[in-house]
Amino acid sequence: MRNSFLVVFISVFSLDLYAKCVVSTPNEVLDLVKKNHPVISQNKARESVFEASVEVAKQRPNPELDVESTVGDSIEGDVYNTAVSLKHTFELGGKRASRIKLAQSTLKTSMAVTQFENQQTIIDTILKMHRLRQVYDLIPLYEESLDAFNKILRTIRKRKSLSPEQQVEGETLELAVNDYKLKVAQLNSEKINLKTHLTFYMGTECVLSKKALPENVNLTKSFNADLEVKEYSKLRAAALSLELAKSGLELEKSNSYPDLQIGPTYEYEKVNLGQTNTIGIAITMDLPILNINGGGRAKAAKEILAASINLKNIKKESKLDVQSWIQKYNQYKISLKTIANKEKLEKKHRKIEALFKRGIISTSLVIESHRQLIEFFNTRFEFENGATEALWNIYKLNGEIKNKKLL
Repeated sequence: MRNSFLVVFISVFSLDLYAKCVVSTPNEVLDLVKKNHPVISQNKARESVFEASVEVAKQRPNPELDVESTVGDSIEGDVYNTAVSLKHTFELGGKRASRIKLAQSTLKTSMAVTQFENQQTIIDTILKMHRLRQVYDLIPLYEESLDAFNKILRTIRKRKSLSPEQQVEGETLELAVNDYKLKVAQLNSEKINLKTHLTFYMGTECVLSKKALPENVNLTKSFNADLEVKEYSKLRAAALSLELAKSGLELEKSNSYPDLQIGPTYEYEKVNLGQTNTIGIAITMDLPILNINGGGRAKAAKEILAASINLKNIKKESKLDVQSWIQKYNQYKISLKTIANKEKLEKKHRKIEALFKRGIISTSLVIESHRQLIEFFNTRFEFENGATEALWNIYKLNGEIKNKKLL
């Protein structure tokens, strides 16, 4: 009785755990990827590092305490000397403000760069999701073809004598069967690889079923050729890199000024029975005689020039990219809408199978029909992937990728 209760408890507990880990739609998978993907998680950690760098830049130098004590002798007797100074560093030329501005610019630039990397990671993951669904569709097609080929092959092998034509048919079928077996094994291996990585990207141990994968490609969108790309993360990163270079020049200009250390001093001297107490002010600073950081300023100015050229090029590239992706998307959309869809192809496939079972079509036509069907599906899937890649790259360029969902 106790063992039965334990089995029931474990079963219910296991089902409860499984129920908490149900991924039933493509957008649930996408949301988990956005939250838990290793690249995205690492980028979040990197952002926190740059945020901490701003706090580091705000730090002020600590006061400097200098103590010196000496013992000696003279004609008058033993000599004891102690000197104490407390100096504080004043950063002239606005060093601290420039340092803070540079750290803040670095943070903004890094956030734009990581945003671009995160968006590319999302696109790559979406393409993997589509590919996994396609693999799920392709495996049954190959298996059905294998089943049909094996039926014909068994029929041929049962015959006591074979004509030369039938012998060729048998050899051809064996080649086709072996080829399709390798293709099925290859697809199964690809399926395992894709499922494993997508599960890893989700950051969960959930079972990724076919229903949680995108079934269709969004072919309803229309875009203008002059689509705005000012929210493109790569373009924003280039613009912020220019601001970062300018902040670097400001810091180098402030570094042209020396730091000033100033503070009170106290000196005590005792000779035999007499003693002397002295107080005063100590000032320490570098004399800008040999250099005033001309090399640092020259380097920073060249970095501004390089960042300006980079921004100009990325602006041009962004306009070309958005036009190219829109053109690709429209071409794929037109092609996918005009060719036969999956349902029509399966209907034709069933008709061919029915004719084959009635013995109306030859073996060579059966092999060719299956080959053509699989080849068409592969071509259609390539077009679907092309349309998906183009659509999500357009979302990336116009800055809308964050709020977009899968069908």
